[in-house]
Amino acid sequence: MNVGFDFDKYLLYCENNNKKARGFFSGGFLPVNTWTLGKNTFAVNSRDAELMLSEQLAGISETMEEYNDWIPYLEPWHGVGVFAEAFGCPFEWNDYDAPWTRTVVKDIEGLKRLKKPELKNSKMLQYVLRTTEYFNEQTRGQVYISATDTQSPVDNLTLIADPTWFLTEAWDYPREFHRVLSNITDLMIEFTLEQRALCAKPAAPGHTTWSPDIFGGVSVSEDVMVMMGPDFYNEFAKPYNERFAEATGGIAIHSCGKWAHSFKAAQDTRGIVMADLSVSKIYDPDPNIPEKIISGFGDGKVPVQVRADYADIKLIDELLGSDAKLILVLWRADSQADRERQYNDIKERWAKKRKK
Repeated sequence: MNVGFDFDKYLLYCENNNKKARGFFSGGFLPVNTWTLGKNTFAVNSRDAELMLSEQLAGISETMEEYNDWIPYLEPWHGVGVFAEAFGCPFEWNDYDAPWTRTVVKDIEGLKRLKKPELKNSKMLQYVLRTTEYFNEQTRGQVYISATDTQSPVDNLTLIADPTWFLTEAWDYPREFHRVLSNITDLMIEFTLEQRALCAKPAAPGHTTWSPDIFGGVSVSEDVMVMMGPDFYNEFAKPYNERFAEATGGIAIHSCGKWAHSFKAAQDTRGIVMADLSVSKIYDPDPNIPEKIISGFGDGKVPVQVRADYADIKLIDELLGSDAKLILVLWRADSQADRERQYNDIKERWAKKRKK
């Protein structure tokens, strides 16, 4: 495949943005990002590795034309159910949207029958590894590559077992649920380390997070966070997130929806490198509230990536005035002129607030 990509421009772009990022942890830099990974990467194009690579490189080329602090990377993405498929869940492609899986466990007897699969026999995980290798070869190891869209151990279990049954029955069968969660975590670690080894330049945390060289670890989606309280998280999620973080160099935790009730539990997860959430309805129909974000992450101990629409500038302003280690990802405006104006305006607002 002739990728037709400007590698020299890309390497210089990443070098410059990595240099800017060095001031982040000292509080001297606010990353403001707007990016695209091409058409339908997280949808129908995920079936075809060659098409996905072409579209993602086109997206990266677009991103490099913006006023931006993003470190662009590729992502071998074949759906959120690749780990669930390894445990026997039917994996279904379609011609109009992202692929999905169906649960296979609905009672304790079904859970008892679940065994840890072998990575070498896991069809979709092997597909992701082949795509990763293909991406790395076609880009000559010069472009950052993210881990795939990694669901947390608990999130993966909700794709394998009926989520309502899991959330209501877990306390009745803790030993069996812990056994399966441990097996899921072991497979995730084994796969992630193997995928990382295929990348000359692994992006970390990756998957929709700001990923300059100052960060490590892997981004995981913990979307069930909105439905579980801190006690449930601490018992059934935290131990496995921490094990995964220890093996992979850290963990960035994303959840859709409002999950302020578990901000503290997430912060207390050993190895957490970032939290990721939304404040704008254009990203999430039930976004978080700035006041709660500031209460949960305003001490600056854990960086928080916030997805926002510039139309919600009042909400963004609230966050800019806090001591949170803030990372902003803006909804991509239609015109380059608007994207440039929004980037500069937010940088100016932040600078004025720092002087007060």
